[in-house]
Amino acid sequence: MSAAVEASTRSTAPESGVTRPVRLVRVAVLLIVGMAIAFSAPMHEQLSFNLGLVAAGLGGIGVAHLVEWFSLRGGARTPVPLLLGVVALGAALALPFTTAPIGFALVVAAWALISGLLEFIGAAVRPGTRQDATLLGSTGVLLALLVLFVREDQVAIIGFFGAYALLVGVFLGISAFDTRRSSAPAAADAAPVAP
Repeated sequence: MSAAVEASTRSTAPESGVTRPVRLVRVAVLLIVGMAIAFSAPMHEQLSFNLGLVAAGLGGIGVAHLVEWFSLRGGARTPVPLLLGVVALGAALALPFTTAPIGFALVVAAWALISGLLEFIGAAVRPGTRQDATLLGSTGVLLALLVLFVREDQVAIIGFFGAYALLVGVFLGISAFDTRRSSAPAAADAAPVAP
């Protein structure tokens, strides 16, 4: 009986293997980037400021993905967080070399599209490991489309990126504290089986 209780208490961890503090690292980075963009609106006419702010944001997002990848153990370790981190860091390193709003738009759109597609791939390859992948993939693809649509307007580009960061940060923050998702497998395991 005690073995069954121990097994059911162990299964209350999130299915993805990612702990709440690791999820909150990404949430914090996204919310900080979104708030920094929202409260620095008078500076958005300067391309160099926009490039620096988005590069710092993408660097933070990349580091958050790498923290997630390093926190995974054994069978739960998938290459998706690693690839997401590498793509974000690559985009962060490419941004300072752009000199026009169109280059800014292309780098942000490429990062958003690749990360959105990687989220979809992660959900398809290992269902249940990245529960929020559908929304994250959709918002990434939507960000890429919006940025390409307003490719000459650097204020709109950084505005869409800030809106993406706030939207995804809030959603992932709520998801990190969602107890129903982590307790559903435990309830199924704890249900007595009739002999």
